[in-house]
Amino acid sequence: MKQLFNSLLLIGCLLGCVACEDDEKDGNFPALYTDMLCVSTAEDGTLKTVVLDNGEQYDVSAQGMTSDACSTTLRCRASYTLKDGRLKLHGIAHVFSDNPYPQEAFYVVVDGVAVHSPSLIPRDPVKLISMWKSGGYINLHLGVLTTGNGVHAYAFCRDGEGAYSLVHLRPQEDAESYTEHLYLSMPIPQGEEHPSFTVYTYDGIYTKTF
Repeated sequence: MKQLFNSLLLIGCLLGCVACEDDEKDGNFPALYTDMLCVSTAEDGTLKTVVLDNGEQYDVSAQGMTSDACSTTLRCRASYTLKDGRLKLHGIAHVFSDNPYPQEAFYVVVDGVAVHSPSLIPRDPVKLISMWKSGGYINLHLGVLTTGNGVHAYAFCRDGEGAYSLVHLRPQEDAESYTEHLYLSMPIPQGEEHPSFTVYTYDGIYTKTF
């Protein structure tokens, strides 16, 4: 009965990480930041450029970090240091990021017929740890209750003019046990000055307008 949502995309996979190095000979270490940012990759997957959400851009190609995603731009959560105008990556992970879909893009198949209805869009609850806007994105830090069975699916939905929400489908075989931390990031469509975003949580429906 449920053949759900060919438009749903899955969370990104871990790109990789590098260990911190003691490259400060005088014992003074630059501050370590952990933020959302965008990374461009070369044809061979080498990370080329990092763009912070404040617009600052840095060349990181000499650091030799690579990704399986080639010739593209990735939304990531990264740990890095800044010193003398240079950015050094210490750890980086791909964050699920996709444009929002209109409600009519979501459907379920009932008796061989595709049924479109806002009430059928999956809104399985999550823990909302934080939500913020930066760099043209709405960012989410979620806690997802899971036992690690099956794959959860996520998407962003456009519910109306300037209104967006999280779509979350929990696999039937996955029980609610321990909390897994998850980061998502939705690009804000051009022209949206004060978008709102809704998350279905265990404490009820939460909406924030930016």
